[in-house]
Amino acid sequence: MSIRSLAAPLAAFSLVFFAASLTAQDDDAVFSVVYQDGKSSRVSVESLDGTTVRLKARVLGGTMIVTDDLGEFQPASQLRILEAANPPEDFDGHFALARKAAELGILGKAGSEARAALKTVEGTGEEEAKTAEVRSWAAGALEKMIEDALAQDDLKQAQHCLKLLTTRLADQRTEEQLDAYADKVEALEQGRREVARNAREAKLDAVKRKDLDARLRPIRGRVELGDKRLGEAMRKSSKPTESANLAEGAIAAYKSSWQDLQKLQGQNGDDAQFAEEAEAMASHIHDNAIRAALHAANVLTVRSDYKGAMDWANRVLAFEPDNAEAKEMVRTIQIAAAAASAEWGWGWRTVGGVDMRRQ
Repeated sequence: MSIRSLAAPLAAFSLVFFAASLTAQDDDAVFSVVYQDGKSSRVSVESLDGTTVRLKARVLGGTMIVTDDLGEFQPASQLRILEAANPPEDFDGHFALARKAAELGILGKAGSEARAALKTVEGTGEEEAKTAEVRSWAAGALEKMIEDALAQDDLKQAQHCLKLLTTRLADQRTEEQLDAYADKVEALEQGRREVARNAREAKLDAVKRKDLDARLRPIRGRVELGDKRLGEAMRKSSKPTESANLAEGAIAAYKSSWQDLQKLQGQNGDDAQFAEEAEAMASHIHDNAIRAALHAANVLTVRSDYKGAMDWANRVLAFEPDNAEAKEMVRTIQIAAAAASAEWGWGWRTVGGVDMRRQ
């Protein structure tokens, strides 16, 4: 029986009959869940048998036992129910929850539970072996997330997971393997740009199209150089110094492209077709320059160059004061610098500390 099927006449009865059953202990275990159809409820877990969960639902000041299947809930709620039913206390418990979070596409929780799992074995003599086990799993989990994101045409998710794989777990894969995934993500990005560009050019006659291409071709070439260097930076993440230098080279190419684009824009006055193409190019330059700077910050953190990493993160914030990922990067660098540990490697948060997959 689902909480959503309760009839209205029960409401008044619930207020009187169930109010006395609420206890402070109940309140401590109460949390919100969201069904696949968007309905929400406040519940606590009574039991979990396979995928069948019995919940004590809060209704208008009272409670009622309901039975549902885990699949009826959105991913974040499924994970919350699993955690409440079997609170993790050791390596196996935290690692199982990390694996489930990754399976559900909840990046932040996957990372935090992986970190929690490793904390349970600190100083036990198993730390090295367990760390190797978790890192090996994490690389595979991120690969699957990249593949899933590509299948769903989710470029941002694919880029984010690729960034985590190449900067946090580059030692788990060969340069050739990282190259293959980078190629796939770049192909999706390039395909999107070509579709948008073709749509814009379709509005132009042949003469105008040729003229516009001639004016923008030199700048477009430098943008492509920046893209190439950014791709190489990601592929070379296992070599932090080389990777950071490539990212800096990418930013230099983007900066040069932007400066020339600004000059050309001033020369073209009110040319609407040029303005439309220039706007699309400027957006690409901006977004990928930010990606390159954050990549440099990531790999420099790996190298324990916290000063250099912070410099790159602050450069992003100088251009985009509200850039949530840069703010998160600053926090990550501060934690890593203070702890001088590998903890930062499991900070799988996305922009603004919110998981990429919608909950």
